[in-house]
Amino acid sequence: MGLRVDYLSPTIYLTDILVFLILGTWILDKFKIQNPKSKITIKNSKFIFLLAAVFIFLLANCFFAKNQGAAIYKLVKIGEFSLLGFYVAKNDYSLFTGHWSLVLAVVYSSLLAIAQFIKQSSVGGIFWWLGERTFNGGTPGIAKTDFFGHLLLRPYATFPHPNVLAGFVLVAFILSASFVYQKNKIFFAFYFLLSAFIIFISFSQAVWLVGLVLGLWGLRNLKINKWLKRLVYGGTIFVLIFYLIKVPIFTKESFFQRLELAKNALQLIKQNPLVGVGLNNFIVNLPKFQQGQILWLQPVHNIYFLVAAETGIIGLTIFLWFLFLTFKKLLYSYTPIFLYSYISILLLGLFDHYWLTLQQTQLLFAIILGLIWGKEKV
Repeated sequence: MGLRVDYLSPTIYLTDILVFLILGTWILDKFKIQNPKSKITIKNSKFIFLLAAVFIFLLANCFFAKNQGAAIYKLVKIGEFSLLGFYVAKNDYSLFTGHWSLVLAVVYSSLLAIAQFIKQSSVGGIFWWLGERTFNGGTPGIAKTDFFGHLLLRPYATFPHPNVLAGFVLVAFILSASFVYQKNKIFFAFYFLLSAFIIFISFSQAVWLVGLVLGLWGLRNLKINKWLKRLVYGGTIFVLIFYLIKVPIFTKESFFQRLELAKNALQLIKQNPLVGVGLNNFIVNLPKFQQGQILWLQPVHNIYFLVAAETGIIGLTIFLWFLFLTFKKLLYSYTPIFLYSYISILLLGLFDHYWLTLQQTQLLFAIILGLIWGKEKV
């Protein structure tokens, strides 16, 4: 329709090049160190058969798509992130390997976001080269919020949207918090307050809700005075009620957009129940449902609806089965850090799509899955 849509733009990121270099050198090393005694066991053959069946299904799904180019590009991305997760799992990496990287990512992104929030625009300069988009309060389509009568621009850092910034910070903080606490308790206090402040000024209500739920869940296991716990619980409920009264989310335009996209997703699922409309083809099929309206050309804000719409009941079943097996593995090993981060991603997936559609969060999700399926647990 003559409209540019970033989700349909074939893009090569610097991180893609790094991932392909890692995978390429790893595969070359595997070829050099061939074990003549290695055999294909029944268990391995079943895994290879299932993997091949899933790939054939997704490949066929691409050829039936309206925009085959967008579908094949998405299939390549799925393959890339799947291989990255497999690489992390097979090489027995521990979370310790990436602790400082996560801490640096959170601190750097948070400081840039604070600068944007104070300035109420992008910072510019070198940050444009590092991924910051150019924007101000008057930029069309920019994310703003009405906070008790004040219209505020929500900070992006170098992420595509404030919601993505908040989700990334929440999960990265969960993964790195215990490490920072053990290293330096004073820095941990700064790290916690910085992360909490960024999540707050992002005004991502889904991240607020998930963060509060996980925080209260974690508080239950802490050995502190029961009256203090009750005070925290009561205070949290009071703040939530006060906020919902002052800023009713069910009257916001973003709520109606999400609701409309969910209705469109259900219509697509109804029309293509078994195999869906094709990978990365949700947006391609939206105009036929939004004729005569303002076009909201973006994925449905629910990863489960998105998978069902693009790959049908078959694809959704495969996706949910993998998530279940991962959760089962987590319960068996019970590593709280991974359990909290994994649950936060699954819950945030109910309210947004970025864990399956945007580069930074897809990378983080793939690495977390790799660490969960690997042998190391800390």
